[in-house]
Amino acid sequence: MSNREQIEWLLLTEAAHDLETESQGTPAPIGEMQRCFPEEYKVARKLSSGIAHSFAVTVLSTRQAEKISEMIHSEGEGLSSIQDVLNMQPVNALTLTHLVKLERARNAKKGAETRHNKPGGSREKQAKIRAIWAEGNFTNRDRCAEEESGALGMSISAARKALRNTPEPSRC
Repeated sequence: MSNREQIEWLLLTEAAHDLETESQGTPAPIGEMQRCFPEEYKVARKLSSGIAHSFAVTVLSTRQAEKISEMIHSEGEGLSSIQDVLNMQPVNALTLTHLVKLERARNAKKGAETRHNKPGGSREKQAKIRAIWAEGNFTNRDRCAEEESGALGMSISAARKALRNTPEPSRC
């Protein structure tokens, strides 16, 4: 990091710290960077203030989007309660963006769960390889995975992962 970059970093750090101190109702003392570089400090403070404001707006929008998403998927909440929330605090574009992102993630997770749980899906295959291992016909998990994975339609590495932390079969 060059000297100039270090000075810029120190200016931003001091400005951000001063803003945080002042937001708690305590006046910030004049720091070394403010004394040595007064004009640059003003720029750094303005930049820090904008970042802090943007961050606060983003957090609020995310929280509002999460609340709306929960209400949409809640059994007890109706459209009228969602409308009440929207009337109290109108939705901006940032909140809508967060809401769309949340809903896409929820749908993607639901789709993945559906694929994994379907008949012949990965969870069924994992259960089958574990049952084969539990029969006790193999001396180690790797050999079981290598010999049985092909018949189950799974890769050897997936079979090995499925057999991790399984108990040793009882050999009678």
